[in-house]
Amino acid sequence: MEKRVQKDTNPINRVKCVVDSCHYYEPGNHCTAEHIEIQPNGAMNTEETDCATFMPAMK
Repeated sequence: MEKRVQKDTNPINRVKCVVDSCHYYEPGNHCTAEHIEIQPNGAMNTEETDCATFMPAMK
């Protein structure tokens, strides 16, 4: 799978991620993506949002 975002060595401050099946997840609920993208435009509630940065972890 092609990576859309580079993995960084430092987690993004102020971002909590509990999706431990994501390539960018680090223990302690940290996200190590260079940046994140949340979609879609015009979402009105949590259920309508999606982390477009998510990429399954390679096992």
